[in-house]
Amino acid sequence: MRPRPAAGALLAGMLFLGCAVGPGPSGPLRSATGIVYPPGIPPAETRFSQTATLYLNINGEEEAALAQALEGIEADPGNSIHYFLAGVAGARLGDYRDAHRWFVEAERIYPAYELDIEPEREAAWARAFNAGLEAYARDETDAAAEHWLRATEIYDLQPAAHRNLASLLVELGRRDEAIRVYQDALRGLERRPATRLLEEAEIRERAELRADTEIRLVQLLLAAGRFADVEPLLQRQLARDPASIRVRSDLARTLVELGRVDEASELYALLLTDESLAAADLFNLGITLFRSSRYEQAARAFELLTEKQPDSRDAWFNYANALFAGEAWAALADAGDRLLAVDPLSEAAHLITARARLETGDEAGARAGVALSDALPVHLDGLRLRVTDQGTLVQGRIVANALPEGAPLRLLFIFYDNAGVLGERILEASAPAPDADADFRVSIEGRALGYRYEFETAGTP
Repeated sequence: MRPRPAAGALLAGMLFLGCAVGPGPSGPLRSATGIVYPPGIPPAETRFSQTATLYLNINGEEEAALAQALEGIEADPGNSIHYFLAGVAGARLGDYRDAHRWFVEAERIYPAYELDIEPEREAAWARAFNAGLEAYARDETDAAAEHWLRATEIYDLQPAAHRNLASLLVELGRRDEAIRVYQDALRGLERRPATRLLEEAEIRERAELRADTEIRLVQLLLAAGRFADVEPLLQRQLARDPASIRVRSDLARTLVELGRVDEASELYALLLTDESLAAADLFNLGITLFRSSRYEQAARAFELLTEKQPDSRDAWFNYANALFAGEAWAALADAGDRLLAVDPLSEAAHLITARARLETGDEAGARAGVALSDALPVHLDGLRLRVTDQGTLVQGRIVANALPEGAPLRLLFIFYDNAGVLGERILEASAPAPDADADFRVSIEGRALGYRYEFETAGTP
């Protein structure tokens, strides 16, 4: 799915602001927002600055203005006015990277120049941001990314360009660049404008955007395995929302990856005693624990899931696999029977159950389990449950086994939600050729939490 870009910027016209000239005030300058600037070296008008200013107030003469400003820099490199004017001209010409560099130098020489530069930056940002929206609407994603990149180079107090760009970079597979852009967005959201006070609604909105941007960045850093970078973010999120299951689970996983196993174990133990965990929380926690090779705790998470969803094939399948990975053979022998009741055509389910029986000394039971798997009409493999806005879908593969090619097969899928049985669907198919398989899909309206299936060959009473 393509990212949905943030909108809302207005196409801003450039109003050239007169800048302070001459010796400046005797004391320190203070902004309306309370920033106290060191005096620095106030700008002084020159023939280059006067000519550049004239050109900047004539449409289409930005290149001439830039040339005059650059001559002024060469002639008087300690005068901040030339850098300021070069930045204004460069921004109007779309050279945002150099414009940023010139603005930075102007402020280095005369810090209070921020009060003139900030509106120029914001106006340049608006032009680039809106150009990106227009390109995106035309489905020109590369052009949109370039415009939003330029917007982020000139101004970081507005996060919309950063967030749109990062989302687009993720879509384009450029994850490391997206991480950097989100990090830049967070730094900008920590800052405040110099030229005006934020209203309460703006402050709340920026806090919400900061929290959402952190969530997006955390997921990217986790996917990239950058655990040292993600831990401070997770710790801050935990301080802000100590009850969040997602944050606690992600932090525990991160601590494991950083070698801080004792801290992670404490978090996992607390999570597994949290009675408020919903089915989705238990599933995600189990997956996280399994990927962290914490198979005993993963099995406990999935066991709790089977208690909430006793007829869910996925709950029992994941529980059995966690037990198998942890070599908990006695528990697996029992869980395997429950798994086979809801996933009767799974070769993997039959084989891991047979292995559990063998490991617990039931050799006859193990042989019988393998024989039963070999006699199944077909095997189902790669089962996957997907919930979308349109409903719930189960997809997978029918793998040839005992049935001859083309023989009819009938499968009954039963879907469940929180209220019980959501509905049933029948899949009628044919057995694939030997050593072959065939994809299948079964769907139902509504959001199912789990499913099971039963089978019969066509014509069976």
